Amino acid sequence: MTNKKSIIKFAILVIIIAGAFFAFRYTPLSQYARKEELLNLLSGFREHWWGPIGFILIYGIGCIFALPGSLLTLCGGAIFGVAWGSLYNILASNLGATLAFLMARYFGRDFVARLMKGRIESFDEKVAGHGFRFIFTLRLIPLVPFNGLNFGSGLSRIKYRDYLLGSVIGMLPGTFIYTYFADALLSGVTGSGKKAMTNLIIASALMILISLAPTIYKKLKK
Repeated sequence: MTNKKSIIKFAILVIIIAGAFFAFRYTPLSQYARKEELLNLLSGFREHWWGPIGFILIYGIGCIFALPGSLLTLCGGAIFGVAWGSLYNILASNLGATLAFLMARYFGRDFVARLMKGRIESFDEKVAGHGFRFIFTLRLIPLVPFNGLNFGSGLSRIKYRDYLLGSVIGMLPGTFIYTYFADALLSGVTGSGKKAMTNLIIASALMILISLAPTIYKKLKK
């Protein structure tokens, strides 16, 4: 039977996530859950030496409150360009993934572990035994919710070492492509000529390719 402490901790986790959902949907903060408004807010960071640090911290803290990782990554690419944007996005996304994982692990793991019985507990053990491969594979699939995987992994038995390594390596392709896509899209809007259109086409093709990566991998494996 779950003890009182684990129930309280899990309730705090639920309140934080539910509160963030409500705040970014029904309060004035909801404007910053939209790409245009968030981009306008962060664009000024480009003019300051502390801009990258501020962006990384906002991205990381935003993941705790379940802000969409893809939205923040696109903003990073649009603001800082492909090269620096990719670097900052990789650092920021993994910081956010770590913070969300640790929060879920501290506040929710005990409660969830006490509820697991039978097949669910066996599945949890198998996932933990192949933690790196599990995380790495899911990070390659764009359709898997970034924040959902962060919190879900924290609630599971997956070791933090496997989670971090799988996240860092698994998110590299997607982070670069999203960053490149955002930069190419902005160049296509603000620029002109054949180069901007070519970059936008390449970025779109890469986005499609990464979405098909898991299917291609399965066929090659067979």
